Amino acid sequence: MASRLKTLTLFSSSTCSLCTTAKESILKVQKQQPFRLVVLDIHQDQECPKEFADKYVFDIPVVHLNDQFLTQHRVQEDKLSEALKKFDATGVVEKIK
Repeated sequence: MASRLKTLTLFSSSTCSLCTTAKESILKVQKQQPFRLVVLDIHQDQECPKEFADKYVFDIPVVHLNDQFLTQHRVQEDKLSEALKKFDATGVVEKIK
């Protein structure tokens, strides 16, 4: 079965150390499983839609998979990898707990 197209969106901020850690974890998983990564700074109006900037201002980092909420705060590589594999198999985005 061919892999489904996947885009991960990381809502982040340049002043957020947890966001840096989350991005590092995402990039490690990306080496094993291909997907497109989009990083949006919630403090940059031209980058991030206002609805998400307002919604996530106190919750970054937040990760969406194909425009659906996946996880927030800490990104665990094993759980992200498992979620991506499940999406490949089913097409369903299952939130990481």
